[in-house]
Amino acid sequence: MTNVLLPERIVQVLRVICPILNDARAEWAVSGSLALSLHGLPVTAKDIDLQTDRVGAEQIAHLLAEYLIYPPGMHLGVRLVRSYLCRFRIQGLEVEAMGNLEFQSPDGRWSPAPDFRQKRTTVDHLGLSIPVVSLDFLLALYTQLQRPGRAALIEARLKTLSGQ
Repeated sequence: MTNVLLPERIVQVLRVICPILNDARAEWAVSGSLALSLHGLPVTAKDIDLQTDRVGAEQIAHLLAEYLIYPPGMHLGVRLVRSYLCRFRIQGLEVEAMGNLEFQSPDGRWSPAPDFRQKRTTVDHLGLSIPVVSLDFLLALYTQLQRPGRAALIEARLKTLSGQ
C-alpha cells in the first residue's frame, strides 16, 4: 500500500471510530474518497463514508450514539442509489454509515451493490487498523454514481496493480 497523507481532521476522527468499531467487531469498511486515498490514489477526503450492512448500521449507530445526527433508516441518495443510512458528526466532521447499498438500473429495478466484505483489505495508518473496501467495489460504486473521472482513476490503478 502506498504511503498516504490524510488531512489531520480525518485522522483525528478515525482515532475515535476505529478503536470503537474494531473492538466491537462491527462489520464495516471505509468507502468513498477516503478509501481511494487509503488505496494510494491522489484524492483528498473531506468526510468519512463507512460501508456496512443493515445490522452493522444499527450497531454503529448504537456504538457512536453520542455523535448521531441522523438515525438509521432507508435513504434514497442521489443518482439512483439507496441505502440503510445513519449519519454522525464527530469533531465537526460528517461520517455516514451506509448499510445494504443498492443501485437502480435504467429499467427501475434495484440490485445490491457488490458485497463490501469481498476483497476488503486492512490499512495500517499511524497506528490505526482501518478496514477499506476493494478497488473493485469502488469502481462499481463510482460507475453507478456516474463519476467517470473517479472510475477512470480506479481503472488506471487496477491496470497498474495487475501489471498491464
